[in-house]
Amino acid sequence: MKPKIVIGVGVIVAALIYLMVSGFRDSSVYYMTVSELAGKKTQMVNEGLRVSGYVDPRSIAWNAEQIELDFTLFEGSDSLRVHYKGVIPDQLADAQGVLAEGKLTAEGRLEATRLMLKCPSKYEAELNRDQSARSSQ
Repeated sequence: MKPKIVIGVGVIVAALIYLMVSGFRDSSVYYMTVSELAGKKTQMVNEGLRVSGYVDPRSIAWNAEQIELDFTLFEGSDSLRVHYKGVIPDQLADAQGVLAEGKLTAEGRLEATRLMLKCPSKYEAELNRDQSARSSQ
C-alpha cells in the first residue's frame, strides 16, 4: 500500500475519533441534588449538571421582555439560584420537583438550558379518584 494512502486514512480515522470523544464529553452531565451540589460548588464550575430540587414559589422572577426566568431551587436548608432563558414552563410554581440542566457559574448560579417539571401529586390523586369511579360503574 502506498504511504500517502496510509497517512490519509490515519488522519481521517484520528479526526473521527477526536470528534466522537469531544462529542461525548460535551454531552455528558453530572446528576446531583441541591444538597449534593452545595458541598461541591467550587469543583463543579463550568461543568454540565442536572440538578434536582424544589422550587421556592416566592423566588420566581419572570422577565417577559427578555424571556428570562430566575428562581431558587432548594432541598432542606440548601439552595441554588437558577437562571433560564426561554419560555416559562406552565405550572412552575405548582411543581413538586424540578430538574434543571445547565452549567454552574463561578458565582454559584446555574445557567439552565433545560427545565423539566415533576407534576404535582394533586393530579395523581384526581387520576386515581377518576379511575376508581370508572371501575365501580
